Amino acid sequence: MMADMHIPEKRFCEEEISGATSLTTPTEPTGSIPRQIDLIERVAKCDAEITESREAVEVLHRTEQRLRAEEKLQESEAYLAEAQRLSHTGSWAWAPGTGELRYWSEECYRVLGFDPHGAQPRFEEFVQRIHPDDQAKVRETGETAGREKAEFELDYRIVHPGGEIRDVHVVGHPVLSASGDLVEFVGTVIDVTERKRAEEALRASEQVARGQVEALAQSLDVLATAPAPDQFIGQMLRTMCRQLDGQSVWLWLFDEADESFALRLAVEGDTVLPTDSHPFVRDPALWKQNQVLEDVLFTGAPTIFEDIQTDPRMPVAYREYLKRSGTKKGVGVPILASGKVTGVITIRHGDRPPYRREEIELMQALAHQVMLALRLTQLAEQGRRAAILEERNRMARDIHDTLAQGFTGVIMQLEAAETAIERRRPNQVNEHLRRAGGLARESLSEARRSVHALRPEMLKETSFWDALKGMIKSSTVGTALHPSFKVQGKVDELPPIWQENLLHIGQEALANTIKYAHARKFGTRLMYDSKELRLEFSDDGDGFKPQDQHDGRGLLGMRERIEQMGGELKITSARGKGTKVTVVLPCNGESIL
Repeated sequence: MMADMHIPEKRFCEEEISGATSLTTPTEPTGSIPRQIDLIERVAKCDAEITESREAVEVLHRTEQRLRAEEKLQESEAYLAEAQRLSHTGSWAWAPGTGELRYWSEECYRVLGFDPHGAQPRFEEFVQRIHPDDQAKVRETGETAGREKAEFELDYRIVHPGGEIRDVHVVGHPVLSASGDLVEFVGTVIDVTERKRAEEALRASEQVARGQVEALAQSLDVLATAPAPDQFIGQMLRTMCRQLDGQSVWLWLFDEADESFALRLAVEGDTVLPTDSHPFVRDPALWKQNQVLEDVLFTGAPTIFEDIQTDPRMPVAYREYLKRSGTKKGVGVPILASGKVTGVITIRHGDRPPYRREEIELMQALAHQVMLALRLTQLAEQGRRAAILEERNRMARDIHDTLAQGFTGVIMQLEAAETAIERRRPNQVNEHLRRAGGLARESLSEARRSVHALRPEMLKETSFWDALKGMIKSSTVGTALHPSFKVQGKVDELPPIWQENLLHIGQEALANTIKYAHARKFGTRLMYDSKELRLEFSDDGDGFKPQDQHDGRGLLGMRERIEQMGGELKITSARGKGTKVTVVLPCNGESIL
């Protein structure tokens, strides 16, 4: 027994036994009965005290373990609460049979717009917080899940006490008894407002980009077929009205000599509007009292009037005129030529949400196309028929090669951003949106350049080969299309017109691959020797049968550019084996110089 004792207990018993034996005398046998009884009683007492002490220690040990477990539990709950707060995720439990909300985490209170320190709300109080348009959907989902004892998942909106509307995503899981009866649902509620807004912004950006491409395609058709440039102007105004869901669109031309505005054309849907009733037509000097037009004229930037009732920049006569026509807001977009404002396009609206940045950019892009049409009109009035035809072709090629193809790259980046949102990779979303914005700005810059027949911006800063590689990389970076480049031979300085034409041909080849080929690889190879220059663009996409080939605006523009350089265009393709576009140019002394 002594061996099983702890050290302090053992010493205590040894002292007791030693004390008991020291009471015996030399003449008194240690084994006498009275002394043995006394010794046994002392040892028994010592053993009882030790047993009691050990039990107390065990109680203390168990208490300590329980306290440590409670401390870890509290710590774990604190971590869980913080994780829920950071991710805006709440947890809950609900008994559909009684309607009792059995449990809400603190973050659940906050997400649903309740005070975490207040009383737990009743089920009907919670339902009242749901957006009125979503209440029926939520009730129906809950009833169906309860009846089928099934998991459920849905999105709906919550109206917080201050009126703020938040989007939430809810997941519920049924808990069944041993007999299979539904006991309750447990689940999570996540505030997904920011994600929803990002998705809506992305969809809006993609819609605007697609609208730009559609508008460009329509304007190209009119530009190629309309016998009179006036028809192109009218078509562009109608396209602006339709794409921007406008009430009407008005084109004003500014005469710098006498500082006056002339109303050139106005459309409402597909109808051309009469212009004689407009206040500025009746009183040409009245426009100077309109601060909106003055802002556009002197800043050269779009100007928004969100509410004609409260905007102090509006003259009274003009405000009353707009009210009679049902106009409540609008935008003035400048028409620029050689850095000067030569006109203003005003787009009117009735009730609508605030204007988005993407819509303003679309207005600017379409305004530049109107400027192209005005240029054609000026050429027609000067009687230069042949120059008009050549200018039309150049403008059509430039619009197609710069804007249409540029926005193809924008759409590709936006689609990649949409994929990144679905995979919940916010950093990639931001990067794709940044690249899409860069491509859109480059395309807008090229639109301005095409109006003035200027050299492409990228060729001003670098060589043709570097400009070509830069264009391809900027359109494909971060997407599923992987470019490669190869050059053979030393390329001499090419004539400027060759550099521009070859760059635009590369843009068209890349755009066709992005739009139609579903390719993974896009190769570019430049070969040069003393006899010829050969530029190849190839992909590993779907390909097509030669008999199915048809020359659209893009291929027609390619052929025109190559004919202008005295070269040859070769296109080889087969179903499932990709496509190769080859440009061959003669490099004898006369051609290059």
